[in-house]
Amino acid sequence: MRRFILSLFILLVLLGGISSVALAQVAEEPIIAAPLGTLSTQPLPASVVTNSRVGSGDVLRVTVFGQPDLSAEVGVNDKGILTLPLIGGIDVSGLNTSDIAARVSQALRQGQYVINPQVSVEVLQLRSQVVSVLGEVNRPGRYPIPGKLSVLELLATAGGLTAQADQTVTLLRRKDQSDSATNSDVRIPILLGDTATTERTPLDVELHNGDVVYVNKKKLFYIHGEVNRPGGYPMEQDMNVMRAISLGGGMTQRASQRRIYINRTMADQGVQEIKAKLTDPVLPGDVVYVNESLF
Repeated sequence: MRRFILSLFILLVLLGGISSVALAQVAEEPIIAAPLGTLSTQPLPASVVTNSRVGSGDVLRVTVFGQPDLSAEVGVNDKGILTLPLIGGIDVSGLNTSDIAARVSQALRQGQYVINPQVSVEVLQLRSQVVSVLGEVNRPGRYPIPGKLSVLELLATAGGLTAQADQTVTLLRRKDQSDSATNSDVRIPILLGDTATTERTPLDVELHNGDVVYVNKKKLFYIHGEVNRPGGYPMEQDMNVMRAISLGGGMTQRASQRRIYINRTMADQGVQEIKAKLTDPVLPGDVVYVNESLF
């Protein structure tokens, strides 16, 4: 009998200890009572929210964590309005995704639909903010602007330059409709290359909606006559006749250094034949002709 009573006493003590521990654990996480009819959510874990700017035609995924009925994939209408369950329409034109998430969170809180709402916004289809890249790139076309996009990043997204690409890239930007002083579209030439004199700052220019980046084709000169490799060659900086002949494989044994001519197209005079020396400059489109010796 004594053993039975002692065993029962020990069992009660153990059960009481376990209950105390459980109550202590619950007390560490206080529960906030919500008003009747109000939804509540768990704290939002660490998440990444992109900062793409939004406009008409974009499709967004709005996620209210812990509340799937309030989450939705919706489009922005032509007036820049995003319509969501319970809270209705929100003007999101020109806002980035983090700003939109803040507005949705505020609307849910003010309407007492959710206590401490945790909201994320993702862009599923970005149609309002696009740029175009044309010319000598591997994948020309239209590309969305995911937040910020520089000229260099756009060229990389388009698969890089082709073998025929020139060192000059032209950024075409529409005139600012709000600036009456700007009467025409802006053309911004950007020099590529790896020389010490090349400034990389223009390559980091932030692109705007509607910008067009055009990669020019290499400008060529041509060399014919008494050279070992006649044909067309890409232009280089400070190109002269001597360098042109070198690219053409040098002169043959029949060539005459004193009978070199450049056929150059003049704007007003058509094609002109110019007697050239080795140090004379060669321009894009020039045709250098090396004649054979008379003796």
